[in-house]
Amino acid sequence: MLTLIRQELYKQLHGKFYIGWGIVTLVMALFAGFVYHSSKELSQINANGPIFSSAIIVVLVAMIVFASSILTTDFSNNTVKYLFARQFSRGKIFLSKLVTIVVMYIYLLVVSFVSTFIANVIFNKMRSMPFDVFGNRISGMSFYLFLMLSLVLLISCLFKSNAVAIAIGIVFYFVVNIINPFLSIFIYYHSWVKYVPLTFLNVYSQTISPMMSEMTKLSLTEMRVGSIIWGIVFLLITYVVYNRRNV
Repeated sequence: MLTLIRQELYKQLHGKFYIGWGIVTLVMALFAGFVYHSSKELSQINANGPIFSSAIIVVLVAMIVFASSILTTDFSNNTVKYLFARQFSRGKIFLSKLVTIVVMYIYLLVVSFVSTFIANVIFNKMRSMPFDVFGNRISGMSFYLFLMLSLVLLISCLFKSNAVAIAIGIVFYFVVNIINPFLSIFIYYHSWVKYVPLTFLNVYSQTISPMMSEMTKLSLTEMRVGSIIWGIVFLLITYVVYNRRNV
């Protein structure tokens, strides 16, 4: 198992994923800091919260891109035959990829912290770092990504295409706020609709804006539990599909 994890991390180090998205995260944080610094009104407030929020939005996109390809790459490059030849079970291979996703997520969160600190030094007059706000954002994003990436992994495995998974994942993020009014109407007339996965994709929004509960009709705890349950369901289905996929 540890061998598989080391191999996965080795591939990511040589793939330069961590460098490219790390730079993009830093650039986004610096851009957000510059925007707040350039405005007389905005420059009077502590912008570290919004700066960090801008950085982790990049993390969200990066993780969707990363997760969408981690299962399909081995099949497209035929490296999966090497893994099977060494008699690694598909379960262990699948689990090693999940661990790698978590490691990359933690890495990008660290980059977000560092980027926010740099932007704070350059643009934000070394104001205090609101760690309670950071923790709130990370909490909401973690539950959201657990559900979203489980769905992305399933889509990439079903369609055997990371491009489709990336497109659907990113579209879901930007479209979910647009369809929320319609979702609210359905929930009003059919209360069971609040338990569909689409509702739980609002877990990040509800974490940072508790008023979202008026739309979802669920408490934040219920949103988090639902996100975990649906995420596990999607992961189990993904594993079944992955385990039966032909080499």
